[in-house]
Amino acid sequence: MAGEPAREPRIYWLTEEFFPPEIGGTGVMAACLSQGIAGLGLPTVVITRQTDPPHAVRERIGPLTVRRISPAGRMKGAGWKAFPVMLLYLARLFLLLLWEGRRYDIVVTSGMKIIPLAAVPVCRLLGKRCIVRLESPFELAEPISAEALGAMQGGAGGLLPGILRRLQRAALRRADRVIAISRDIEARLLECDLPHERIVRIPNAIDLSRFHPVAEAQRHALRQRLSLPAGRDLVLYAGRLSRAKGIAMLIEAWPQILGQHPDLVLVMVGSGQGSWDDCEAQVTRFVREHGLSDRVIFTGQSEQVWQYMQAADVFVSPSEYEGFGLTVVEAMASGLPTVVTSVGIAPELIEQGVNGFLFEPKNPRAAMEAVGACLAARDRWRAIGTAARESTQPFDLKRVFAAYVQLCRDLAAP
Repeated sequence: MAGEPAREPRIYWLTEEFFPPEIGGTGVMAACLSQGIAGLGLPTVVITRQTDPPHAVRERIGPLTVRRISPAGRMKGAGWKAFPVMLLYLARLFLLLLWEGRRYDIVVTSGMKIIPLAAVPVCRLLGKRCIVRLESPFELAEPISAEALGAMQGGAGGLLPGILRRLQRAALRRADRVIAISRDIEARLLECDLPHERIVRIPNAIDLSRFHPVAEAQRHALRQRLSLPAGRDLVLYAGRLSRAKGIAMLIEAWPQILGQHPDLVLVMVGSGQGSWDDCEAQVTRFVREHGLSDRVIFTGQSEQVWQYMQAADVFVSPSEYEGFGLTVVEAMASGLPTVVTSVGIAPELIEQGVNGFLFEPKNPRAAMEAVGACLAARDRWRAIGTAARESTQPFDLKRVFAAYVQLCRDLAAP
């Protein structure tokens, strides 16, 4: 009837990463964003792949309904073993979206590896709207990951990347909107001849009310509570202990860094468990064999990452590549001088020596020089941290959630 408020668009949010309680950067961000738009009134159902061991097929998590469909198990790096799993998952997802077409207005996909191959055609067929959200520039550069191709070992595996690339690009060009979380991804989308007006820049989100600087007295209290040494300069790493994160390079360079800066202690928050390139055993063995146990602290997985950031002096991230690099933004929001590789969002966000320090990935010498430059600027740490905090305002949860809600409402409008 005339005068009645418009119905909010109903969202089906599809994620290629396992949804929490599984741990994974893109899955956690999918949870954050989907819960955020649901909390602002958009009815949202998350559809993801079943975990191994399995979790509930259907459950309520806050304002969301979460559904997990089989087949379960890890696909990344599995080579040919992943192929039938992928096809079966795509088929089930296609049929589900087709059968439940009256229950949603917009489909949002987190990632473009395979899900858009089902979501975009169904949306076109049913007259629904489809938003593809890219997680990483490597989704465009590598249709099949290098580790998966290595496991395939020749044969038809040589043809698959080209075939999958064409299918992915066709799906992208037929999506109603494509979300780029960084300038790098936006540039790569334009190189794929995607019309500029269909690309939307919305970054990943962080909770600025949780990740924030604290006073010196609170920093000391946090160190005591977290069993961290007082009177030392704490360099923090937070994330997966995996080869792609550059952890092995950092640990192997640490004795030389200590030779120049003996008061440093490296605090590593995270675990390699569940990563296809887990190197936790390798780095812990190196620390033990080189007598570094009092200079490198492994905390394991933690739900209090923001407290470690508030207790630290410097943040370091030696990652070889990132789709975004959320922990870098979290560290900057916490007022930390950051020493990070020039990957993901970092080159777009960091001005060298002003609000952080950049160095080339896979380059131990560059890492040591960047750490040295940061330590030499100790008298400016407060100013650097303040500038870092100010540069993270566009990533605030409320701003990002509002951008997604507005995009969905605009697409759903007659």
